[in-house]
Amino acid sequence: MNERAHIAIIGSGITGLSTAYSLVNKGFNDIVILDKGHLSSGASTRNGGGIRAQFLTEENIMLAKWSIERFKRLGKELNVNFWFRQGGYLFVAESEEEMLTLKKAANLQRRFNLGTRIIDCDGVQMIVPDMVCRTVIGGSYRKDDGTLFPFPLLFAYAERLRAHGIAIETHCELRKVEMSGNGFELSTTRGLIRVDMVLDAAGGWSRDVGAMFGAKLPTQPVRHQIMASEPLAPFLDPMVVTLKDGFYMSQGARGELIGGITESGAHGSDPGKSSTEFCRQISTRMISLFPRLSAARMMRQWAGFYDMSPDANPILDEAPNVDDLFVACGFSGHGFMISPAVGEFMACLMIGEKPPFHRDPYRLTRFDLGRVSREALVIG
Repeated sequence: MNERAHIAIIGSGITGLSTAYSLVNKGFNDIVILDKGHLSSGASTRNGGGIRAQFLTEENIMLAKWSIERFKRLGKELNVNFWFRQGGYLFVAESEEEMLTLKKAANLQRRFNLGTRIIDCDGVQMIVPDMVCRTVIGGSYRKDDGTLFPFPLLFAYAERLRAHGIAIETHCELRKVEMSGNGFELSTTRGLIRVDMVLDAAGGWSRDVGAMFGAKLPTQPVRHQIMASEPLAPFLDPMVVTLKDGFYMSQGARGELIGGITESGAHGSDPGKSSTEFCRQISTRMISLFPRLSAARMMRQWAGFYDMSPDANPILDEAPNVDDLFVACGFSGHGFMISPAVGEFMACLMIGEKPPFHRDPYRLTRFDLGRVSREALVIG
C-alpha cells in the first residue's frame, strides 16, 4: 500500500465509490479507498435495489430526483448494464391515517414535479391486478421510480476508478488515527498511510470510524433482512410497499421476487445474521396480499444494516470539530438510491466547490440546533 495520498475514503460501498468517481471526474486522482472487508461488503451489496423519489422530506426528494436522472446516463457512461428499470413505486395504505401520510407526501412531491398520483383501491388493483386488496383503501404511485441490480454498478465503479489509478485496499482495517501536521496518519492492518483529508463513508460502522477521529456521530446501525424467491413468470411491474409494516416487494429482471419487512422483534440478537422468523413473517405477509405465491419457493435470505440518523435524513458535512474530516452517513436505508447525488455533493464539499444542493439541511449541527424534518417513509 502506498504510504501517502491526498484523500482517503473509509468504506468501499456505493457512497465511497460514487464520491471517488465524482472526484476523478473533477481531476482528483490521488485517492485511496480503504475497506476492512471485501469490495462493498456492507449494505451496498445487501440492499433490495429500490430507486425512488417518493419521500416526505425535501432533503431526500432533492437528492433522489437528481440521482434518478443520473442513473439514466450512468450505465452508458460506465459501459455497464445494471438493469435500471423504471417500473414505478406503489405505496399502499390500509388505514385513513396512512392515506393522510401519503397525501401529505404527494403534496410535497408535486412541488418538485414528480408526478406522484393518489389513487383509490380500484386504482391500486389496476396497477397490480394480482394483489388481493381486502385491507387496502388506496395508495400513491409514481411511474418513474424503479429498481436496479446493485452488483454491476458497484463493480463498474471500481473498475473505472482503478483504471484512473485509484487504489482500493480491501481487507484493510483502520486501527488507529493520529494527527500529522495538516493531515492524518492512518494505521491500518495493511500498513501506515498519511493523508490530507478523510471521508468517513463506512455505512453501519460510520459512528465507530468517526469516533477514531474524535467526531461524535448520532447514527446507529439497525439490522434489516431481505429474501429472494425462485424465478417466476413476470406479473409485477412496480415495487409494492405497505406502510403498515414496512413490507416491500419487487420482481427482478430474471423473475425473482425480492422483498423485506420491518422485523417484529422476535428475530434473535445477532445483528449480522438472518433468521427463520423473518421467513415466517414475510411469507405470511406476501401470501395475504398475493395468495398465488403460496407455492413459490424462497431461495435465499440475508441481513444488512441501515445506518440510521435521528431524523432518517443523511448527514453530509465536514465534521464540526475535526478539520478535513468529512462524513457521509445516516442514509437510513436510502443510501444506494441517492448515491449519485451524494457522491457529487461530497466531492464538491471536499475540494471547495459549491455543492449542487444547499448545505444546511444535511449539516451535522442541525440536531443541536433543532432544525430537523423527520423522514417518515422509511421501509424494510
